[in-house]
Amino acid sequence: MLPWLGYLALVVSGVTTSSLGLLSRSGSVTGGQWGASLPVRSDEWLTAAPLELSTLANGSTMHSPLSNGPDLIYQMSSGSPIESVLFLEGNLLRLGAWLPDSMLFAAFRGWSWLLLALALPPLLRRFGANRPMSWLAVALCMAAPAAVWWSFMPIRVLGIAAAGCYLLVLAAERAQRGHWWRGLGLAAAAGLFLPRLLTYYVPWSLTIGVPLVLATGTYLVCRKGERRVALTVIGAGAAVGLFLVAGTFWENWTALHAELNTVYPGLRRSSGAALEPFQLFGAPGLFDLEGHVVGGGLNQSEISSAYLICGVVAALLWPLAWAHTATRERAAQVTLGLFILLELSWVTLTWGELGEHVPGLSSLPPARVAQTIGFPCALLMCLVLSGWARARSEGATSRMSPELRRALLVGVVVAVLTGYASGRLPAVVEGMPTWQSTTAAVVTGAVAALLTWRPASWLPVAVTSLVVVLAGVTVNPITFGLGDLRTSPAADRARALRAHSLAEDSRVVSDAMATNALLVANGVPVLGGYQVTGPVERGWAEVDPADRYEDIWNRGASYVLFSFDGQPGADPTVIEVQNDLIQVRTDACWLADSRFDVDRLITAVRIDSPCADRIGRRMTWGGVDLFVYALTPSRTASS
Repeated sequence: MLPWLGYLALVVSGVTTSSLGLLSRSGSVTGGQWGASLPVRSDEWLTAAPLELSTLANGSTMHSPLSNGPDLIYQMSSGSPIESVLFLEGNLLRLGAWLPDSMLFAAFRGWSWLLLALALPPLLRRFGANRPMSWLAVALCMAAPAAVWWSFMPIRVLGIAAAGCYLLVLAAERAQRGHWWRGLGLAAAAGLFLPRLLTYYVPWSLTIGVPLVLATGTYLVCRKGERRVALTVIGAGAAVGLFLVAGTFWENWTALHAELNTVYPGLRRSSGAALEPFQLFGAPGLFDLEGHVVGGGLNQSEISSAYLICGVVAALLWPLAWAHTATRERAAQVTLGLFILLELSWVTLTWGELGEHVPGLSSLPPARVAQTIGFPCALLMCLVLSGWARARSEGATSRMSPELRRALLVGVVVAVLTGYASGRLPAVVEGMPTWQSTTAAVVTGAVAALLTWRPASWLPVAVTSLVVVLAGVTVNPITFGLGDLRTSPAADRARALRAHSLAEDSRVVSDAMATNALLVANGVPVLGGYQVTGPVERGWAEVDPADRYEDIWNRGASYVLFSFDGQPGADPTVIEVQNDLIQVRTDACWLADSRFDVDRLITAVRIDSPCADRIGRRMTWGGVDLFVYALTPSRTASS
């Protein structure tokens, strides 16, 4: 009940952790939130938020004629029958014509949090966790640096996986009691969630979601007397899931084909490599990073990770807890442990060319594995600590070291590893004080010792949860509503442009990311903007008929930006500004003459072209004054 009440409170108040306040008239946050918005996660406030708001404004997802729709990546619905079932909560964004946008936005963003709170604790209790440890797992995952610095993207994966797995377990339990129809219904419901691991961000689905799914499978089938029921339930869920994902892929076939054939990420192949210690065990030292500069072309999110150190605690206590763990619980724990070892080998050993040919693993960049391996480690630690608590309660500690000595040993090992790894952070974080790594080592060691000493008590869980929450509480703001993206003169102007574009069946083009975000968030059809799934080759053939720049524009997870300083009469030039930023350099007449039906151009610079006439008054957005130009084809302009 409490998770539902919390979710309802977030929805009614329109609260999210989005940094969309950075998209404002002044270019800085002016109010409507607690805490600071950090620009480092532009994937969230500059890409995801405008795309989600565009669905609220338009009733379905929008995309440029150069780019395929974002439905598969962001799991939003455009109204196609099958994807509307699979991407269930994505339909919330299609209700903008009837319900307040801020509430719907909050409902969509908070959905994965609700799933995690409802499903993960009872699922872990099936695997052998006691109640305090089952909730500690939620705190360790929700507050992990890799979660808070990546705008809770990993939590979306974990929430979906946990919901699907828990429904499968419930389905098997109901069927085992003879309630077959209930069991099959719950299995079908599981099929609504688990196939979604094949979309969104697949590398993290593999590192976060798949271990939990495999652990659930082994848990269900390990008992001989229940194997037939378990296999039947799993088969029913798989059948529903395969139907839904196959249908969704069919409905989005063009986008899927484009994504799989992009230079990045579709055709990218990676191999295992030994990473730096701070990338593995440095998570406890990743606090108070907001005011620091990260070197080496990285940023705070790129060096963030989850708590792999939890795996060390699990390894130290597992032999002592093993005898006091049921067989099917062991099966789930061993599955998690083996998957963690596989992931660990990917980030500690050099696999060479062999790694590029291993199915599944070759799609995992080692840095992304290092960021997320701590999530299954946190789950495993909570399961092992629960077994350790049972061992102590059953009087097995008489043959072991005294409880306090064991807790101190675990604390010392954890402190040493954390101190060593965190001590390497100043090499990439400019100005990071030495006391930060020392503090991280001492606090993490003390917390590990406390959890080991009292593994069945709520007190160490509360202390640990408080520590990890405080470490990342300032990373994301608490935002109320949608800010200037909906309530500002610039937003009013954008909606007027939308009305014009819909009436004339035309598009708008801009040369600034913040301007595109404003337009997209208000449902304005644009040329350029977001190319998250992959390119539309027919559209790019207009820009690059000779395919001279295909290696640049044939990308997903990218941004397409136009500039208007190209040579008049010349073909456009496509420039790779950075890995995920594609710039098309052209002029106003080419845009007006193209088949993209562009008739409005917005820029902060003055355009001197026979095809562009400034209209209306200027508008202010992002701290700059913008001018709107009406475009006229060159033949019409010359006459």
